[in-house]
Amino acid sequence: MKNKFIKYIVTFLTIAVLTTGCSLGGKNIRLTTGLSDSELFKIDGSAFKVSEAMVYLTTEKNLYEESYGSEIWTKSIGDITFEEYVKNSVKNRLAEIKTLNLLAKEKKIKLSNEEKEIAKNDAKEYFSGLTKEEKKYMDIDEDTVYKVYKEYRLAEKVYTELVKDVNPEISDADAKVIKVAAIYAKTYTIDSAEKRVEYTAEEKESAKKNITKLLDTINNGEDFMTIAANNTDADQVEYQFGKGDMIKEFEEVAFALKAGQVSGVIETPDGYYVIKCINDYLEDETQKNKETLIQEEKNKAFKDIYNPFVEKLSSQFNEKAWEKIEFSKMTDVKVSNFYECMD
Repeated sequence: MKNKFIKYIVTFLTIAVLTTGCSLGGKNIRLTTGLSDSELFKIDGSAFKVSEAMVYLTTEKNLYEESYGSEIWTKSIGDITFEEYVKNSVKNRLAEIKTLNLLAKEKKIKLSNEEKEIAKNDAKEYFSGLTKEEKKYMDIDEDTVYKVYKEYRLAEKVYTELVKDVNPEISDADAKVIKVAAIYAKTYTIDSAEKRVEYTAEEKESAKKNITKLLDTINNGEDFMTIAANNTDADQVEYQFGKGDMIKEFEEVAFALKAGQVSGVIETPDGYYVIKCINDYLEDETQKNKETLIQEEKNKAFKDIYNPFVEKLSSQFNEKAWEKIEFSKMTDVKVSNFYECMD
């Protein structure tokens, strides 16, 4: 169950991290106006009912309790309780789902009959597993659950459909991941106020002389890794990275090295480095990085469509109805298989 929960949360968060602006805390929100007691919020007139929200809230609450125990609700995250944190997370996810469904309508993206049938079967499985107490507390029927599953699946489909023709060409050279070892001599410190303080010119020159001596020792046959482990100012010696991940001066030299080669002394804004290339092409990691870069391009294409759409939207939120929902009142509600019911 937990694996499926993670799968669907990760899938949806892939979209959620892109949807900056559809939060109900946005600039266009109006509280309560025009909402009935059964409506939690509206985005551009499209309502999300309290009963629909209960499917997500009870699922989240019970999954957290299965993993961490009911005492989790006594904990805090910063200035808010963990319950408030989870409720806020669910609230934003509901807004994202509704917004993505509105975007689907504008882009004429729909579930196929087969996809609707799958959603109907999901709903049937979920609803049939509810106790009488759970149905009563959540105030739901099978049609409501069916609507929840349809909107969730359509929200996922919107992203897929809008980026399906985005196929950027990413070369192995662009995606290449390498592994190096490095000796670092810093040229600044951090004071008691957590502010960066640059070394004096004399201190920087001393740092450069010291690392140059270490390089001479290495060039005379001493083991690089041993010298590095005992003389670096960094917390680590080995680094694995792709282009754009490291400071420019460091990266340019590192990518020019062949396996086994050692650089000269490299000056950067943060200090001096000497690099040894351990592997100038990590094949598996390069392919994974290529997939990541392709996904980033797809995400950018999606945001270029999504963000202007969100700017046009306004929302209303029923704060009074939201505050009435308390996890302590859900003692008879144990259902947690919303995500598990999806194929």
